[in-house]
Amino acid sequence: MAIRPDDAAVLAKAVSELFNEAETVLLQRIARALARGVDKPDWAEQKLLNIQALQREVTAVLADLSNGVPGAVERAMGLAYNRGIATAGAELTAAGLGLGAFSEVQPTGAIAALVSETMQRLTPMSFQIRRAAMDVYQQTVTQATAQTALGTMTRREASRMVLTRLAQAGVTGFKDTAGRNWNMASYAEMAVRSSTSNAMLQGHTDRITELGIDTVIVNDAPEECKICRPFEGKVLSLSGRTTGRLKDGKTVVASLAEAKGKGLYHNNCRHSHSIYLPGITKPIKGTADPAGDALRQQQRAYERRIRELKRADAIAQEFGGPAASQVRAKLRAKQAEFRDWREANDRKNLSYRTSLVAR
Repeated sequence: MAIRPDDAAVLAKAVSELFNEAETVLLQRIARALARGVDKPDWAEQKLLNIQALQREVTAVLADLSNGVPGAVERAMGLAYNRGIATAGAELTAAGLGLGAFSEVQPTGAIAALVSETMQRLTPMSFQIRRAAMDVYQQTVTQATAQTALGTMTRREASRMVLTRLAQAGVTGFKDTAGRNWNMASYAEMAVRSSTSNAMLQGHTDRITELGIDTVIVNDAPEECKICRPFEGKVLSLSGRTTGRLKDGKTVVASLAEAKGKGLYHNNCRHSHSIYLPGITKPIKGTADPAGDALRQQQRAYERRIRELKRADAIAQEFGGPAASQVRAKLRAKQAEFRDWREANDRKNLSYRTSLVAR
């Protein structure tokens, strides 16, 4: 019984939804501020004079976010750690080693460290989000004024165009350790999902290490990525002390630390491991699923597009008019297309991935 690939995503859901909602509210507030008096001659001057009012609104949104995130992160980590312990206990019981499987696990301090590490990634985001929001506001005023002066479009049309472009990308500028760029909500989801996954694995490791078990086998995650595929079904040593061929002929290919160094358990990784007992644990074969990985990537692309359209819809409604109806119709059409695609490919509707509202 390995930890399920999507457990981490489900546990991280509460935090990612907080950031999704905050991002949408920020875009709505910017759009509302820009739409106010958009047809008046002194619109540009008034927008720049009223920038402090928007700053206060942005600060209030970020304060709500900051108040909700720490508790949500702690709950996610605690639940993940306990799920890892429970999974290890179930594996031990299934192997006939129930003795000690459900005794108390001595805390290692790893969860406190994971919570701290996660908050160190999330807390600095507030400064960047505030700066990005104000930059977007000022750039929109500047570009809308320029387009109006050229006579190519009205201020309303120009403002909506700039903000719709922003809705497609979200609030961007966040980089992970590999140097990849993320938008605000996706970065937060990635950070918390990776941490909850690590917390589950830590709970599992703490349970079996106390019982003297040092070998684990990497699970077969459906629709796996090519980075982790070489490790599926392979035996690892938690400590690095167990090496070479085991008594059942299976070989320990690396320590857990070495496997991580080669990419296993990367950000958003869907793999986990379970106990490996030589002669008892059944080997895993035929794990490759490149077609499934392609379907998963298609689904994530659909989900990202629907989130983009939902942000665009939130902005468009602030400006109103026929364009707002067009954006909403486009959203409804994409949702219907995604529903038909899921049914044709027998895919689950993971609605939390397209939600922009914290529940």
